[in-house]
Amino acid sequence: MARKKSQATKPEINAKELASRSKQENEGAKEAEQQGEVENNNAAEEPEPEPEPEAKKEEAGADVDAHAGQKRKGPPTAGTKAKSNKAPRQGSRTSSRTAGNPATPKQLLNFLLSSKSLPYCFPAEELEAAKDASSGKGKFKCYSLTSPSSFTPFEHLICAHLLAKPLSHALGMRSIRTLLNEPFNFSTPEDIVQAGEKRVWEALEAARTQHRQKTATYIFGMAQNYADDETMFALAEEANDDGPKGVIAHVKNTVPGLGVVGGEIFARRVQCVDGWGDALWPYADGKALDAVREIGIDVRDAEDFQGAIEGLIDWSLVGDMGLQERDVSKGELVGEEMEMQVQAEFVVALERALGCILEGKGAELRKAAAQAFS
Repeated sequence: MARKKSQATKPEINAKELASRSKQENEGAKEAEQQGEVENNNAAEEPEPEPEPEAKKEEAGADVDAHAGQKRKGPPTAGTKAKSNKAPRQGSRTSSRTAGNPATPKQLLNFLLSSKSLPYCFPAEELEAAKDASSGKGKFKCYSLTSPSSFTPFEHLICAHLLAKPLSHALGMRSIRTLLNEPFNFSTPEDIVQAGEKRVWEALEAARTQHRQKTATYIFGMAQNYADDETMFALAEEANDDGPKGVIAHVKNTVPGLGVVGGEIFARRVQCVDGWGDALWPYADGKALDAVREIGIDVRDAEDFQGAIEGLIDWSLVGDMGLQERDVSKGELVGEEMEMQVQAEFVVALERALGCILEGKGAELRKAAAQAFS
């Protein structure tokens, strides 16, 4: 995707006044973000509700209305990154952290992608809520059972916001479920801008999450920025021009309250969304790769993990990933959609490995994998 001359400069943030008012809070949030996804399982729920946020000025609302309803430009369509020709690895080195591991890398990877791994990778509350909601009518999105390929880029930004914060694993997922589904349905920037910051606060209050006031302000500011289609288009251009590095930098510069960790989470998840894989895949951040290694699959980097996915996955062992999207869940995407299938497997495996470590169930998963395929 060629860069337009008129868009060569960094897109102007629509919520400058908001960002200026909360500059100190923003910097503090980015520091806290560094401990978000790895150390968030020690956080407790906040017992008392925070005061409701003040209503936004009418002038700011008028600026946002000018962008509402505009058609969003598409994600990257012509990636500049060549597909890896690296041969898949057939084995894995032994890690000192997993000495005595009863399962082989092949057993671990196939078990991780199977529905049998879900209780080891996600909180029971998340799985129960997702199962109950998915059995009803209508669409329902959740972190654990919805394929990341079915989220929109903006929904992935919302997920990154909540996953990067120092919240408990269960609390982050509950917040995602609450914001993206009934009665709030905050799936687009326009939905959030139209609802207002107070309504975002109410959604976070319903999720009983922490830091509600601050997070509502940041998410509303992000929606204001991305209600302008040019901001998402610029993010897509950064993906094409500079890959994950450009995406992470752009997210840091255009999303209030997010830093490098949030950008890494976004890049990790969005790479399996249609059109983005050409520019980003395979990408794995350091925390996700550390989780894969800690489980017992000692890969060097993202391309090494891609090789493991392509070389070790056996669908007679996986059977079903347990996702809502049945074709992806059963590995049935073929032909032109085969690459999307592998990309989804890649991201799901990373997310589950990280979730397993956050849940503190690495040893249990290794034992279960060995028993399942013995």
